[in-house]
Amino acid sequence: MSTFDPLTGVADRPGFREGLRGALQRSQRAGAQVALVLINLDAFQAINDLHGQDCGDALLREIARRLQHLARASELVARLGADEFGIVCEQVAAPTDLAALAERIMGAVRTPVEVGEVTITVTASIGIAATSDAGAGDSSDELLRFAKTAMQAARQAGGDGWQFFNPQMHERALHRMDLAHGLQLALEREELAPRFQPIVEAGSGRIVGAELLLRWFPQQGEISPVEFIPIAEASGSVIAIGAWVFRQACLAERDWHRRWGETAPYVSVNVSVRQLDDPALADVFADILRDTGADPDRLLLEITESMLMVDIDAKLRVLDQLAGMGLRMAMDDFGTGYSSLAQLARLPVDVLKIDRSFIQDIAESGESRAVVEAVVGLGRALGLKLVAEGVETAAQQLELCGYGCDLIQGYYFYRPMPADQMVEAVERQTALVEPSKATGLYFLLYVSEAVAPLSPQQLDQLLHRTRANNARAGITGCLLYENGRFMQMLEGERGAVLETFERIRNNHMHAGVRVVMKAPARRRIFTHWSMLLPDDTAARRDGPDFHGWQAQPMEFDVLAEDARVCYAFITACVPDVKH
Repeated sequence: MSTFDPLTGVADRPGFREGLRGALQRSQRAGAQVALVLINLDAFQAINDLHGQDCGDALLREIARRLQHLARASELVARLGADEFGIVCEQVAAPTDLAALAERIMGAVRTPVEVGEVTITVTASIGIAATSDAGAGDSSDELLRFAKTAMQAARQAGGDGWQFFNPQMHERALHRMDLAHGLQLALEREELAPRFQPIVEAGSGRIVGAELLLRWFPQQGEISPVEFIPIAEASGSVIAIGAWVFRQACLAERDWHRRWGETAPYVSVNVSVRQLDDPALADVFADILRDTGADPDRLLLEITESMLMVDIDAKLRVLDQLAGMGLRMAMDDFGTGYSSLAQLARLPVDVLKIDRSFIQDIAESGESRAVVEAVVGLGRALGLKLVAEGVETAAQQLELCGYGCDLIQGYYFYRPMPADQMVEAVERQTALVEPSKATGLYFLLYVSEAVAPLSPQQLDQLLHRTRANNARAGITGCLLYENGRFMQMLEGERGAVLETFERIRNNHMHAGVRVVMKAPARRRIFTHWSMLLPDDTAARRDGPDFHGWQAQPMEFDVLAEDARVCYAFITACVPDVKH
């Protein structure tokens, strides 16, 4: 006798299996075709977390009602799991009938559901398999397995879609199963290996850190992390593998600290969403820190925005535990997820990593530059370090330096490398580059007089030449030119600022160069370097017209008599300055 799901009223899993076996027996006698349609609701757990289980239950009841309405009287509708439904279709005439059914199901699921005062919108991933599929025969288990494979393919394609099963899909599923099994044994077989990609100062290219990246070398040859990391996540093997990776990061930190002391690069390591869901994560990491003696302040854990979409409060508790141990945090791939600024402010984050998708077009795309400038400005406002990922050209580096990005990671400087090559790279740097005695963020404000008035063409040449030079040096700030006089504020690493100022002092274009103020800076005020003609600044264009009221122009050298007035004047000329 068929049994029913108490929540939705449709058949439950035992009832579904009984109905599917009966349909297959009837199809063999009649020579007809049976098809199985599996429907999995996308991100249903997030709905439960956001609105509560009662709301989720009401949604399931409404989806079951809609599916029953769509199905023919002879077709069985069942609930197979928490958010999974199935429909057994008999007397299927053609695949186009199943495609039309899948489209109707998608439309019905997408229609918003009203639960009290809450409106819920959900989508589904749908998989379809029929007895005509190779090897399906009359086995209900095999038909269910094929439909589930098709459903998973639809989900991996982004959800909100449907897929027919095909033999190639089955082969890919078997391949994934083989990889999942191999990953369970990878640690025991010592097939995993760390690789380190250096992270460098944006201006100097000096190595200051490295991201640990995992590589897998089974007997059949290296497998891309793009392929095996999602499988490790889905199978749960990422828990053990993630602990091993963190231990490798700790061992590297200890080794590098013994070699280079306080100048040693820090180690950055990725933490997966599956690890954050593990209640034992903080205890495991604490044990590894204790065993290795690693300095948690020199370890950076990278998380992604997408991790915070589900059950953020629970994940925040885990992150706070890790931060309480002294570990630092980085928000990876920033700008590609859905976290709000309110969520970002709640996170114990020290670093923002700008996603490579914004970096690849930064030299040509105004939109990419605007995003990077906004992210840098946000990072500055929150007191965070900025790391740009995926830097592959000199032009990208120059743009990022100009916006005040702190650190850079990408093939333009280094590819991922084994630990011994990482050591060699830092040793070469240590031998070739004497550490600068003039380090730290610094600013300098000066005024000067132009030896001769500058034409519009000369000003344009000065703008482009100086912008390129300052980008290369990691200098941000502002240059003003009015009535034959200059005022400029420079900010960046102390050595770069002083070196730039010496070039200006010795330039034949300037006379009467006078330092108004110079000092260490707590943070950058400007997000990039620019040159302005004060009469054409946004503040003056948008404000009142003072020309008829100003009896005597106030020259730059007069403003320079009071450093506070001079500082206020130059920062007021730039609309997006961060006071």
